[in-house]
Amino acid sequence: MFNNSRTPRKRTAALLAAAALFLAACGGDGDDVAQADVEETTTTTEAPAESTTEAMEDMDEGAMDEGAMDDPMMGAFGPACSAVPADGEGSFAGMADDTAATAASNNPLLSTLVTAVVEADLVDTLNSDGPFTIFAPTNDAFGAIPEDILGAVLADKDLLTSVLTYHVVAGEGTQAAGLGTAGELATVEGGTIAFGADGTTVNDASVICSDVPVANGVVHIVDQVLLPQVALDAIEAITAAEAMLGANGPACSAVPADGEGSFAGMADDTAATAASNNPLLSTLVTAVVEADLVDTLNSDGPFTIFAPTNDAFGAIPEADLAAVLADKDLLTTVLTHHVIAGDSLSSADLIAAGTVTTVAGTELTFSAEGEVTGINGVATTLCQNVPTANATVHIIDTVLIPG
Repeated sequence: MFNNSRTPRKRTAALLAAAALFLAACGGDGDDVAQADVEETTTTTEAPAESTTEAMEDMDEGAMDEGAMDDPMMGAFGPACSAVPADGEGSFAGMADDTAATAASNNPLLSTLVTAVVEADLVDTLNSDGPFTIFAPTNDAFGAIPEDILGAVLADKDLLTSVLTYHVVAGEGTQAAGLGTAGELATVEGGTIAFGADGTTVNDASVICSDVPVANGVVHIVDQVLLPQVALDAIEAITAAEAMLGANGPACSAVPADGEGSFAGMADDTAATAASNNPLLSTLVTAVVEADLVDTLNSDGPFTIFAPTNDAFGAIPEADLAAVLADKDLLTTVLTHHVIAGDSLSSADLIAAGTVTTVAGTELTFSAEGEVTGINGVATTLCQNVPTANATVHIIDTVLIPG
């Protein structure tokens, strides 16, 4: 789904530098692996107070003045600033004295971010010169992402790098006032982030601790993970795949996204009930009712069912279809020719079996046809591996006629 090619370590100076301060915003409260990686690649300099002031003076018009150095919060403000340690390396003064990677490991609000940076293999790049503006999501911000989606992002280094660098603006150390004036800024990832008039919102996130100084930039702690378009597209694809519960095929997109006729809804119902809620299968439901097979298909099973669509029935000449529907015995034979009893077989199971006997006593033969399954050389699956409470259903493009 994603391009998993390794991001080259030697990038442009701007990218290397920008990523550096991003990690400075974050920190761990006991993450030994992240701490070890950060300490191993970081050189700490005990800078005198005036060196920090000089660095801050190099920033734009939003930078703090020397008078702020007397403030224990170093000019930072916002509702979450009180969670920052009052003293030590993780305090505002401690972070202001440290370079990015060193400061990164000392903020207990941001340990998940540290893990993400380590996973992206960005630690080595996070010690470059600034100034930078970094937006640092809290642990709770990461915790708000569904676990499966977060896991998928963490597992895809290229995607994770895009997400992390979307939180970094290179070449500027901009405080809240400057963000509000700018309105929007381009990120290292290449996308643009937008700010509220006072600089305390970014995209849809709130800055809950603004203007946190570090030795080579300004950090703004935010309550949401910011997502570039590439991440939004990836999450949409992940969500859609999960909603299908393993079903796949060209017609799966026609299944309702929610409600009783959705994949989740059908998974909760037995086969005949599930079919009655699927708009693709209304003609099949009529035939099942005519043959008095509703209770059978709603019984314990398990079954494997091949369900022709309305279009499949529509391809039968009208007079022939009417004749079949009027002959209950013939209709029952045709319908049970589409059912395997005693097993709930996936498309892979069917292809591996090759030939399987149906409830009608007839045989169906299966073959791989690209990403779908061929049946008796006349039908293919349009949406296969659809789960129901008592069966696996394969929606097919042709009514199977017993020989």
